Amino acid sequence: MTEEELIELLSEKEHASWSRWMDYLFNQCDLERGKNHFRYIIPHELVQRWKQQVETPYAELSEREKQSDRDEVAHILPIIHKWAESEKTP
Repeated sequence: MTEEELIELLSEKEHASWSRWMDYLFNQCDLERGKNHFRYIIPHELVQRWKQQVETPYAELSEREKQSDRDEVAHILPIIHKWAESEKTP
């Protein structure tokens, strides 16, 4: 596997991760329908919780929050293993 192929595979997984997050986010929001638009309103308590998470170093997150990050890493780990194996082979 070339470095460019690795970048593409990891980028694909990153996009999938972002897409899952956005889908989750949109499902947590209140939807306000205008004549020619939609407006998503994030509930205040979620904004407060997420801002606190953003400001918290990983080491200080709750075990549940850390597990959520580990679950995301698990999506890319097979790609990293495949890359590592390809680097061992001449």
